[in-house]
Amino acid sequence: MGFTKPYTYADGSVLSATNHASNEDALREYVNQEIIAADVSVDTFVGESIATPRLITSVQTGDFVSKTIQGVSKLRLPQAYSWFTSTTKSDNQTSTTVEDYQSLSNTGAEVVITKDNTKVMITFYAKAASTINSTVTRGPGNGLWESKFLLQYEKAGLITQYDGTRAYVWENADGIVGVFLNPGAQANACGHRSIMMTRMLTLDAGRYKFSVAVNAKVEKGQINCQSFTIETFHV
Repeated sequence: MGFTKPYTYADGSVLSATNHASNEDALREYVNQEIIAADVSVDTFVGESIATPRLITSVQTGDFVSKTIQGVSKLRLPQAYSWFTSTTKSDNQTSTTVEDYQSLSNTGAEVVITKDNTKVMITFYAKAASTINSTVTRGPGNGLWESKFLLQYEKAGLITQYDGTRAYVWENADGIVGVFLNPGAQANACGHRSIMMTRMLTLDAGRYKFSVAVNAKVEKGQINCQSFTIETFHV
């Protein structure tokens, strides 16, 4: 059946914001979720009937009828590298308990969700490289130290991290083994790693600032190429 608005104005009635909003909300729900084949006449629904996407190039965002896509890709250009370091921890650079997660640049975006139980899919890939620590930083055990990557978001000042997305890169060194985690390899095989994450989330309404963060245990590490997409499914 066609659309029937929940409130009908009568002549002389006072305009009500609540009643007017109920009509708009009902129409929005009908257009997006309740139209059936019998509501559309044959050969009347064409490509021009679908709204064109809104592209916001400054924040790499495309708003489509059914979802919003955000993302960025970076080639291996030295001037575009994302860097991380453990030196922000002072004397605790290689501590197994002291954590200092640093958000990597260009690894996420702010997602605005307007209704509860919205599906969001995040896909991330990066090539991480790590150098060998100095003798002073090497610390107890004189072994390979790992840097841990996680997907996270900030909402209302609180950080939520997903440990199931964890990935690692180790010092690029040979002849020593891992201190906390054994990479099963040495030199470039452990010091150059692909970081891959895919996560489907169900989130309530609000603003979410997604990023990939690293708890660095090396004095100098980098992300030299990367890509991410965030898909928010409105329907």
